[in-house]
Amino acid sequence: MANPEWFDKKIGPHYKRMSEPINSYGIAIISVDCDGWIDSLIPTWLENGVNTMFPIEVGTWDASIKPWRDKYGKQIRGVGGMKKALFAQDKAAIDAEIERLKPMVEMGGYIPCPDHGIPVDAKWELVQYYCEQVKECL
Repeated sequence: MANPEWFDKKIGPHYKRMSEPINSYGIAIISVDCDGWIDSLIPTWLENGVNTMFPIEVGTWDASIKPWRDKYGKQIRGVGGMKKALFAQDKAAIDAEIERLKPMVEMGGYIPCPDHGIPVDAKWELVQYYCEQVKECL
């Protein structure tokens, strides 16, 4: 809920002030809780040392790490981006989602999971199935 220009001026430098000493200790992953449509904030975050986005909200915002990876490469990492509504469907839907996400997982630096939580209409056996199948990809 921040204007990217304002964020760049007022908040970005503080991220850099924290990320530089953190990186000096060999810590390469700095994450930000980034609900919503974040595309216009990513350049500021990367410039100031934040490289991991969580959660990637595919349900509400139709977000995906793929276009960010296409634009910024492997320097951008993420957690989320799994269509959790599929937990109410069937194994074929889960398999198709895993295939959609697999190329990003194979690049490294990405953990595909649902954002925030499991929907109330989810079938527990499909949640378990997803976890088992994703474990094979990682």
